Amino acid sequence: MTKTIKIALFLLTFGMIHAQARACDACGCALGGFNFGVIPQNEAHFVGVRYAIAQFYANSRHGGVLEYSNDTYQRLDLMARVAINEKLQLNLVLPYKYNTMNGSHESEQLSGLSDPMLMLNYKLLDQKGNPMEKWLHNLWVGVGIKAPLADFQFSRTENLINPNFQLGSGSWDYLAMLNYTSMRNRFGLNVEAVYKFNTINSQDYRFGNQYNAQANVFYKAFIGGTQLFPLIGVYHEFGGQHTHEGFLQANSGGRLSMAQVGVQAQFKTWMLHTNYQVPISQDFNSDTHVSIQAQNRLSLTVVKFIGKKKEQNVFSFQPN
Repeated sequence: MTKTIKIALFLLTFGMIHAQARACDACGCALGGFNFGVIPQNEAHFVGVRYAIAQFYANSRHGGVLEYSNDTYQRLDLMARVAINEKLQLNLVLPYKYNTMNGSHESEQLSGLSDPMLMLNYKLLDQKGNPMEKWLHNLWVGVGIKAPLADFQFSRTENLINPNFQLGSGSWDYLAMLNYTSMRNRFGLNVEAVYKFNTINSQDYRFGNQYNAQANVFYKAFIGGTQLFPLIGVYHEFGGQHTHEGFLQANSGGRLSMAQVGVQAQFKTWMLHTNYQVPISQDFNSDTHVSIQAQNRLSLTVVKFIGKKKEQNVFSFQPN
């Protein structure tokens, strides 16, 4: 049963994004590196870091014997944005992962650089004006690629760790992103979605395609020279079943929905964002005798804007 729990956990637990990418690659939390939310889409470059932690609990009972595992997936994203011009932005995310499994029979730990992601975003819509007078809308779309920097090794035995626990997927994968913001008076709505199309790696293993999406309502407030964006919303992630040599893999894929609250603070060229998520619905493709539960998640982001910062869109108005 130890092997059964390991397979179920490793194939189903964290990442994100992505949207979080994160089950990480089993669902879409591994895409989280490109979930920028209400970060102002100004003409400034930025560098930043994002820390995220996700936890899962699994157990299996056979013949009255309970076996369990507590898995923790921590991720530190180094982020950068280059504002090429008014309409084009290039975003880079380089993740570092620290994964741990503490089970009733054994423990595992793995850490190191993960697969980097590069995305080019294009501004389709950016209405200028005063949101105190009318609705303003902002829309970005993007396409990107994930490169197989980290190692991936597949094994049918327990000699090697299972796919989702590993640092990389071993494949070149492709991403699409949409980020929409609407604002009237001090209230706003942000909707974001990231989709990842996964390809087959050199060992004939393919992670299922993944996506995550979120919708948040926020309020823009001012305390001195600091802008505050408290927000509340919902988040959903999905991962398709994995395949190996064309055959569907058991204990892979699933879906998860979470309620979330957060706050974003901006002062001059600095931005701080924190987000807390609580599961409200989850359905992982696990065996009938295995129970898997996603736990609460937390993320913290710090960004430093560099260069010009001309804001004339939904984020730009100042109070009278």
